Amino acid sequence: MGLDGAWAIAWMRGSAAVVAEHRVELITLDRDIGDGDHGENLDRGFSAILPKLDEQPADATPADILKLAATTLISTVGGASGPLYGTALLKASIAVAGQEDLDADAVVALLTAARDGIVLRGKAEVGDKTMVDAWTPAVDAASAAAAAGESPARVLAAAADA
Repeated sequence: MGLDGAWAIAWMRGSAAVVAEHRVELITLDRDIGDGDHGENLDRGFSAILPKLDEQPADATPADILKLAATTLISTVGGASGPLYGTALLKASIAVAGQEDLDADAVVALLTAARDGIVLRGKAEVGDKTMVDAWTPAVDAASAAAAAGESPARVLAAAADA
């Protein structure tokens, strides 16, 4: 399967499933440092994305799906998470706009734009103990994999592993 609109839909469905599976764990972790609503908020946001995915046309691009997810998260997830994840996905959608099938360089552009969106929205830098500390090694690993000629799927795998 190419990294096309169907891939982006599968990515959002998979993300929703992982968030739902770990909702209680995220709530528990957030209770230690916050108000304990992180897992519930993320689950609500990603659950709101799911029915909208069913309404997408067959020719939806990755950018279309990322923008849909971004606007849904921004409008349904409270706290900082909605704007952070929403901005990440919105910036990612802009980075790959007009592309029907993402190559390795487009995947790097998507991940870089997402990370930079989080930095822009959250005003965080590497070392601040935020999600930027996870996104930056992912972007670096993706860049190295693309430079080594890896496939788009392997570029994503390298980012995930990092």
